[in-house]
Amino acid sequence: MTSIPELSNPQRRALDLVKEVAIEKACRPFLVGGPVRDILLGRTSFDIDLTLEDGSSTLARAIAKRLDGRVRSFPQFLTYKVTADGFPEIDIATARKERYRKPGDLPSVAAGRLKDDLLRRDFSINAIAMDLMNGALHDPANGERDLSDRVVRVLHDQSFLDDPTRILRAVRLGTRLGFLRDAHTDKLMRDAIAADALATVSRERIWRELFLAFAEEAAPAILAELNERGVLEKFFGQRVDANAIARLSALQSQIDGNNDVDRDVLFTGALLPAATAQAELEGSGFSLKRAKRVLQIANDTQRFADALADAKSDRQRFRLFKQSSPELLSVIAVERPQEREHIDRYHAFRNFKLALRGNELEVPPGPHVARALERTREAVFTGEVAADDAREFARDLAKQFLNS
Repeated sequence: MTSIPELSNPQRRALDLVKEVAIEKACRPFLVGGPVRDILLGRTSFDIDLTLEDGSSTLARAIAKRLDGRVRSFPQFLTYKVTADGFPEIDIATARKERYRKPGDLPSVAAGRLKDDLLRRDFSINAIAMDLMNGALHDPANGERDLSDRVVRVLHDQSFLDDPTRILRAVRLGTRLGFLRDAHTDKLMRDAIAADALATVSRERIWRELFLAFAEEAAPAILAELNERGVLEKFFGQRVDANAIARLSALQSQIDGNNDVDRDVLFTGALLPAATAQAELEGSGFSLKRAKRVLQIANDTQRFADALADAKSDRQRFRLFKQSSPELLSVIAVERPQEREHIDRYHAFRNFKLALRGNELEVPPGPHVARALERTREAVFTGEVAADDAREFARDLAKQFLNS
């Protein structure tokens, strides 16, 4: 019997509620996969993923009703998602067995037993279930042993060919946990990469796995191994330059505490080679606006840096900074440390408020007023114009802009 560690209040309340409803409905839910792995590793934060051999729909709908929440059904996968205010998401699935019609395709699934469900999973350490009612473990693939040995092991020799996205997951999971792959798993992975197994998977699924790698705390190390193994070539058409990988740690520090920076845009742009066309981003799901930011980093960083080097004043620099994305500014801050002071000053300028309104200028309203106020805000911030002279400066500018 395994006990669940101390949890945050929402998680504890959710699990207690699941148990109550399961007793009422005579259901037998199992906590499965990553959550059980993390419990056995002593981690206190995990998702709530449940599997039942029978009654998954009954349990999901009863929990949603009790919480006055919402349940979404995904019949093709035999799964349900329960959401409610103040509670974590609760994923509930019918135990499944699956079959791959051909390598790289999504599998077809059918209802099965708990053992079927566990043995269809990616790695042994994710193939453990815990009976939520009594804490008993079900471990048909000896995942608990592999947790103790700190290894990532696939469950069968076709694993990376059936679902090549497991290649990225193996690297991601192993790096996050500090685990190694066992020798046979590593050979199977190398063989699958050499056989171009990733070419059998849709671009959308591959990009989704790459974005999950970006989100990891150890993203630079994960991407370094993926590059060394030749996996990133499948995204970017060639092996990524070692210098691009090396700067990811510094770029990651730019993200912390900066909500303006889009991590996926930043990392993708930093890894892409120069002269990249938008077609290379097929399947990524980037909107036109985000794709433009990616390509600005990949294609325009050097040109932008050269223009900055020629700038002689805050006003000239600010004009350049206004044309750049937050992600490009992050790259410049890493690649050109001498520009960090100017970038910080630009961020301060963006937050600077001018104590002046358009109706104080005594000129007809129109776009010329907003243009004059923005130019005045810049002039006051940079010291070009004293704050006391701002109104007269802005009024004269507005008249000039109106007449022109």
